[in-house]
Amino acid sequence: MQADILKSLTTTPPVFSLADAEFVASEHFGIVARAKLLVSDKDQNFCLQANDGTCFTLKIANHAEHQLTVDFQNEALSHVAAQDASLPVPRVIPASNGQLHASVDHDGRTHIVRVLTWVDGMAMHEAPAGRDLAHKLGEILARLDLALKGFDHPGSNPPQLWDMKRASDLRELLPYIEDPYISELIGGTLDRFDTHVQPMLNTLRTQVIYNDLNPGNVLLDITNPQAISGIIDFGDVVKSPLIIDLAIAAAYQLSEGDDPLAGALPLIAGYHAVCPLQQVEMTLLIDLIRTRLITSLLINTYRTTLFPENREYQMISYNAIKASLVGLDRLPRDVAAARIIAACNST
Repeated sequence: MQADILKSLTTTPPVFSLADAEFVASEHFGIVARAKLLVSDKDQNFCLQANDGTCFTLKIANHAEHQLTVDFQNEALSHVAAQDASLPVPRVIPASNGQLHASVDHDGRTHIVRVLTWVDGMAMHEAPAGRDLAHKLGEILARLDLALKGFDHPGSNPPQLWDMKRASDLRELLPYIEDPYISELIGGTLDRFDTHVQPMLNTLRTQVIYNDLNPGNVLLDITNPQAISGIIDFGDVVKSPLIIDLAIAAAYQLSEGDDPLAGALPLIAGYHAVCPLQQVEMTLLIDLIRTRLITSLLINTYRTTLFPENREYQMISYNAIKASLVGLDRLPRDVAAARIIAACNST
């Protein structure tokens, strides 16, 4: 595993107090506000509420994060806003020095700090899901990918294991999976990725993708839970095959029970209606969905051994992911591909 990737997985998150966050916001961004800690993983995020009620998001990057990567994320957000201003994504608030970030020293380490506009709404996992909402989610992801099309940046290939084109590197984390059956399923998925999926990736449409459309990053209108009000957290954007973006989103829409693929089909159809999939992308999609599932299992299990105090956040969906992996393993690939193609043709 590359040293930069390992460092990003093992580095302790920032530990800023509420007072620290309020000072940073005032000193570097001219925002006088009260800070509230938000849930996060390797970084640290705060909600800032100014005296007039305006809210912002203060993002303090892990000290292992490269400035080039943060610049890439900022420019990606700016590009999306310029290409499709109607997309409900955060806007970057410049620091007092005019730059899109500030550098802050804390506890002997330097952290890159940013402020974004606040996007209001409730997390998607707090509302009942349904076919219509899943279809809308596919549509808005396709719009986001179309807005990112043509954008590139020197930092567009950051070292991160959440980039599925690097999935082969995950094999090093397999010993952390204690369940022998799940370990076998993960190993088989990695074998399939190495022999059948990886050789195809370089032939596919590639661009900067959002790379993390999970229900925690999708906000719904509080007054109308069937309307999407925001997509937040661009911390995993990367240049990778386009179909990977859809595979990630589909992995989070799988149904409980004996037919997990059923829940993802409306999302896939919604995406295809706005950004038509190629035949080869449709046939690879089921393997990439499985690859995303094992990515989550491996990385989150490994990080719980490093940061047990963050176990609850890391393992939120562990059992559901295992069940989805088992369910998809029972579904023949040709049957899955046929159902995906049929869903796309129904739009």
